[in-house]
Amino acid sequence: MRNELKMHLEATVRTLSSMGVSVLEQKELPYGVQLTLAGYGSSCRVNLYHSKKKGNSIVQAGGDKSFLEMVLGQLGSTAASSVSVPPGLRAGSDEAGKGDYFGPLVVAAVACEQTTARALTAMGVGDSKKLSAAKVRELYEKITVMSDVRYAVCSISPREYNRLFSVFKQRGKNSLDTLAMAHGRAFEYLFAGKAEPTVAVVDKFCEMKRLRPWLTISASIVELRVRAEDSEPAVAAASVIARSVYLDELARLSEHCGVTLKPGAGAPVDIIGRTLVHSKGDAILYDTAKVHFANTGRIT
Repeated sequence: MRNELKMHLEATVRTLSSMGVSVLEQKELPYGVQLTLAGYGSSCRVNLYHSKKKGNSIVQAGGDKSFLEMVLGQLGSTAASSVSVPPGLRAGSDEAGKGDYFGPLVVAAVACEQTTARALTAMGVGDSKKLSAAKVRELYEKITVMSDVRYAVCSISPREYNRLFSVFKQRGKNSLDTLAMAHGRAFEYLFAGKAEPTVAVVDKFCEMKRLRPWLTISASIVELRVRAEDSEPAVAAASVIARSVYLDELARLSEHCGVTLKPGAGAPVDIIGRTLVHSKGDAILYDTAKVHFANTGRIT
């Protein structure tokens, strides 16, 4: 094996290892080497080549399509994803629990480079509202062990949320200010003492004037984008992380109060609320729910 190809192979194996992908088999080819890879419950094959004219190249050689796309995306293939992702460190934030009566308000922020963003898309990371709870948790486990993904979470418990809402209301503000504060804190946790990203995309829920006071990163790099989960992989990853944390916190609250709490704010939630109040009294809502929602009036 020529020295250039050997260096290409060693660098590729190091990158794959950092992704949690294992090399099961290595097979020499004319002018190249084929790797059989395994990870995330799937397998695939890729061929590595080096030539003086083209330099290093990686070519797919069969196996699970989604897994292949993820691997090629992480290794820098331009064919990895149909989502156009500019180069540079990027970040995104999204929330969960905003429209759910029971449980916390959770905001997650994620930072990653271009190739990792492509890999996230190839893994199927997207808007968590369109994914099942099981899929959200599965993706959460994959995202949070990726060495090239940084993330931070701001989770505001129902008790703290209700306190903040009361304080903000006295100042002529509302629940969107609580959410803006949580997005600001998530970015603050993510970039404390670290270089700022090229761009930080926020799934739009308000105007910049409401968010700006809570930002510790430069407002000039922050972009508010409608349905940002569909166009920015970092936001999609943040959506998944926030929803998974929300669901886990909701499960812990359920265990604590002895009643299974559900997401949402419709009639089924009212029924759960009445059962909870009948068992524990009205005060339990302050520790389990966002009491400014109309559900509280219907329940009590």
